[in-house]
Amino acid sequence: MSGLLFVSQVALETWVEQRKIEFQGNVMTLVAGEGRGRSYALDPAVLFLKVLNATRDPNQLIAKVKTDSKLRELGAERVEDSVILGDVAYEVQPGFLAEGRAATTTVSTSEAMAKAGPAESEAGRPGALPLDLEEKRKEAEALARFLLENLA
Repeated sequence: MSGLLFVSQVALETWVEQRKIEFQGNVMTLVAGEGRGRSYALDPAVLFLKVLNATRDPNQLIAKVKTDSKLRELGAERVEDSVILGDVAYEVQPGFLAEGRAATTTVSTSEAMAKAGPAESEAGRPGALPLDLEEKRKEAEALARFLLENLA
Protein backbone atom coordinates (compact mmCIF):
# COMPACT_ATOMS: atom_id res chain seq x y z
CA MET A 1 0.00 0.00 0.00
CA SER A 2 2.70 2.48 -0.89
CA GLY A 3 1.65 6.06 -1.50
CA LEU A 4 -1.02 5.92 1.19
CA LEU A 5 -0.98 8.11 4.29
CA PHE A 6 -3.03 7.77 7.47
CA VAL A 7 -4.88 10.95 8.50
CA SER A 8 -6.64 11.01 11.87
CA GLN A 9 -10.29 11.97 12.23
CA VAL A 10 -9.27 14.70 14.70
CA ALA A 11 -6.87 16.26 12.15
CA LEU A 12 -9.55 16.26 9.45
CA GLU A 13 -12.10 17.89 11.76
CA THR A 14 -9.57 20.59 12.68
CA TRP A 15 -8.74 21.30 9.04
CA VAL A 16 -12.44 21.55 8.16
CA GLU A 17 -12.96 24.08 10.98
CA GLN A 18 -9.94 26.03 9.73
CA ARG A 19 -11.28 25.85 6.15
CA LYS A 20 -8.10 24.20 4.87
CA ILE A 21 -9.91 21.30 3.20
CA GLU A 22 -13.24 20.59 1.52
CA PHE A 23 -15.08 17.33 0.88
CA GLN A 24 -17.11 15.95 -1.96
CA GLY A 25 -18.17 12.43 -1.04
CA ASN A 26 -15.05 10.57 0.07
CA VAL A 27 -12.70 13.00 -1.71
CA MET A 28 -10.77 15.58 0.30
CA THR A 29 -9.44 18.61 -1.58
CA LEU A 30 -6.82 20.95 -0.13
CA VAL A 31 -7.97 24.58 -0.37
CA ALA A 32 -5.01 26.17 1.45
CA GLY A 33 -1.26 25.84 1.48
CA GLU A 34 1.25 24.58 -1.05
CA GLY A 35 -0.86 21.63 -2.16
CA ARG A 36 -3.93 23.76 -2.91
CA GLY A 37 -6.25 22.08 -5.41
CA ARG A 38 -4.90 18.56 -4.87
CA SER A 39 -7.48 15.88 -4.14
CA TYR A 40 -7.20 12.69 -2.14
CA ALA A 41 -9.56 9.73 -1.96
CA LEU A 42 -10.24 8.77 1.66
CA ASP A 43 -10.94 5.26 2.89
CA PRO A 44 -12.09 4.82 6.54
CA ALA A 45 -9.32 3.19 8.59
CA VAL A 46 -7.83 2.88 12.06
CA LEU A 47 -4.32 3.08 13.48
CA PHE A 48 -3.71 0.40 16.13
CA LEU A 49 -2.27 2.02 19.28
CA LYS A 50 -2.20 -0.63 22.02
CA VAL A 51 -3.61 -3.92 23.28
CA LEU A 52 -6.21 -3.40 26.00
CA ASN A 53 -6.76 -6.80 27.56
CA ALA A 54 -3.54 -8.74 27.00
CA THR A 55 0.18 -8.41 27.64
CA ARG A 56 1.17 -9.11 24.05
CA ASP A 57 -0.22 -8.55 20.57
CA PRO A 58 -0.89 -12.00 19.08
CA ASN A 59 -2.05 -10.44 15.80
CA GLN A 60 0.93 -8.07 15.43
CA LEU A 61 -1.29 -5.06 14.70
CA ILE A 62 0.26 -2.37 16.94
CA ALA A 63 1.41 0.65 14.86
CA LYS A 64 -0.35 -0.73 11.77
CA VAL A 65 -3.22 0.81 9.81
CA LYS A 66 -6.16 -1.24 8.58
CA THR A 67 -9.13 -0.09 6.54
CA ASP A 68 -12.66 -0.88 7.68
CA SER A 69 -13.02 -3.32 4.79
CA LYS A 70 -9.84 -5.13 5.87
CA LEU A 71 -11.14 -5.29 9.46
CA ARG A 72 -14.36 -6.93 8.23
CA GLU A 73 -12.29 -9.35 6.17
CA LEU A 74 -10.29 -10.27 9.30
CA GLY A 75 -13.50 -10.77 11.28
CA ALA A 76 -12.75 -7.82 13.57
CA GLU A 77 -15.39 -5.59 15.12
CA ARG A 78 -14.81 -1.82 15.29
CA VAL A 79 -16.51 0.11 18.10
CA GLU A 80 -15.62 3.84 18.26
CA ASP A 81 -11.96 3.96 19.36
CA SER A 82 -11.49 0.22 19.80
CA VAL A 83 -11.31 -2.92 17.71
CA ILE A 84 -11.98 -6.44 18.88
CA LEU A 85 -10.33 -9.27 16.99
CA GLY A 86 -11.04 -12.67 18.47
CA ASP A 87 -10.34 -12.45 22.19
CA VAL A 88 -8.10 -9.38 21.90
CA ALA A 89 -9.23 -5.77 22.25
CA TYR A 90 -7.20 -2.88 20.83
CA GLU A 91 -7.26 0.86 21.33
CA VAL A 92 -7.24 2.50 17.91
CA GLN A 93 -7.15 5.98 16.44
CA PRO A 94 -9.97 6.48 13.93
CA GLY A 95 -9.10 8.13 10.65
CA PHE A 96 -8.64 7.56 6.97
CA LEU A 97 -6.14 6.33 4.43
CA ALA A 98 -5.55 9.09 1.90
CA GLU A 99 -4.41 8.44 -1.65
CA GLY A 100 -3.86 11.07 -4.32
CA ARG A 101 -6.54 11.01 -7.00
CA ALA A 102 -5.10 10.63 -10.44
CA ALA A 103 -6.42 12.93 -13.14
CA THR A 104 -6.28 10.06 -15.59
CA THR A 105 -6.60 6.32 -15.32
CA THR A 106 -3.38 4.77 -14.06
CA VAL A 107 -1.96 1.34 -14.61
CA SER A 108 -0.85 -0.98 -11.84
CA THR A 109 2.68 -0.75 -10.47
CA SER A 110 3.74 -4.01 -12.13
CA GLU A 111 2.39 -2.86 -15.51
CA ALA A 112 4.15 0.49 -15.12
CA MET A 113 7.43 -1.19 -14.24
CA ALA A 114 7.08 -3.52 -17.23
CA LYS A 115 6.54 -0.52 -19.50
CA ALA A 116 9.53 1.26 -18.02
CA GLY A 117 11.88 -1.64 -18.58
CA PRO A 118 14.46 -2.92 -16.14
CA ALA A 119 16.59 0.21 -15.65
CA GLU A 120 14.99 3.07 -17.55
CA SER A 121 11.75 4.96 -17.23
CA GLU A 122 9.65 6.71 -19.81
CA ALA A 123 11.72 9.77 -18.95
CA GLY A 124 14.80 7.89 -20.17
CA ARG A 125 16.76 8.35 -16.94
CA PRO A 126 18.25 5.21 -15.38
CA GLY A 127 16.49 4.46 -12.11
CA ALA A 128 13.80 7.13 -12.60
CA LEU A 129 10.19 6.26 -11.83
CA PRO A 130 7.64 5.74 -14.60
CA LEU A 131 5.58 8.89 -15.13
CA ASP A 132 2.42 7.61 -13.41
CA LEU A 133 4.38 6.46 -10.35
CA GLU A 134 6.26 9.76 -10.26
CA GLU A 135 2.92 11.60 -10.18
CA LYS A 136 1.72 9.42 -7.29
CA ARG A 137 4.99 10.13 -5.45
CA LYS A 138 4.47 13.88 -5.94
CA GLU A 139 0.88 13.62 -4.66
CA ALA A 140 2.02 11.72 -1.56
CA GLU A 141 4.78 14.28 -0.91
CA ALA A 142 2.32 17.17 -1.27
CA LEU A 143 -0.05 15.57 1.24
CA ALA A 144 2.84 14.84 3.61
CA ARG A 145 3.94 18.51 3.43
CA PHE A 146 0.36 19.62 4.11
CA LEU A 147 0.22 17.27 7.11
CA LEU A 148 3.51 18.54 8.50
CA GLU A 149 2.50 22.17 8.08
CA ASN A 150 -0.90 21.68 9.69
CA LEU A 151 -0.30 19.19 12.49
CA ALA A 152 1.82 21.57 14.53
